[in-house]
Parts: sequence; C-alpha cells; structure tokens
Amino acid sequence: MTAIELNDEFKKILEYGYILGNENKTIKANEFIDEMSAQLKVLFEKNNDPV
Repeated sequence: MTAIELNDEFKKILEYGYILGNENKTIKANEFIDEMSAQLKVLFEKNNDPV
C-alpha cells in the first residue's frame, strides 16, 4: 500500500470510530479501543503482506 492509501484507510477507521461513538452514546473506552485495534490490525497486516 502506498502512503496515500494508508492515510485513506486510517481516515476511514477514524471516521468509523467517530460515527460509532455518535450512534451509541454509551460506548465504553475499552470497547472503542478494542474495535479500533481490530481494524488497525487488519490494516497493518494488509500493509505488511508481501505483494
């Protein structure tokens, strides 16, 4: 992945977290962190896979 693609994917993940927080006002910090970690892990693995 290029730096631009990584930035776009990271932005999507942050937007997802923002939307999730707005939809569910009772989300706990640890739930938010777990969800963001899971999505960032996928992005990290996708970026480090050999082409």
